[in-house]
Amino acid sequence: MSEIKVNSARTNTQTHRAVLGVDEIKRILAREVCAAANVPMDADSTRVDVRLSSRMGSYGSEYEAIVTVTVDYEKMPQAAEASDECQ
Repeated sequence: MSEIKVNSARTNTQTHRAVLGVDEIKRILAREVCAAANVPMDADSTRVDVRLSSRMGSYGSEYEAIVTVTVDYEKMPQAAEASDECQ
């Protein structure tokens, strides 16, 4: 086996690191999925459920997040106003 030659160089770098807890991860995922679905996350008519899971795979841990966004149209202001007009 030949000798491994390593060339090293020093450059100026800046590293940013954030350690996120489970609640922060869930909040960020919920916000991004709601934005992608064009659904207001903080509306009374919106319910968001985030499930995080991990399992051992062939090459180490595999991670997954399931984000379910449910919109209750009966709780939306325009739905309530429309039903009042019909009566």
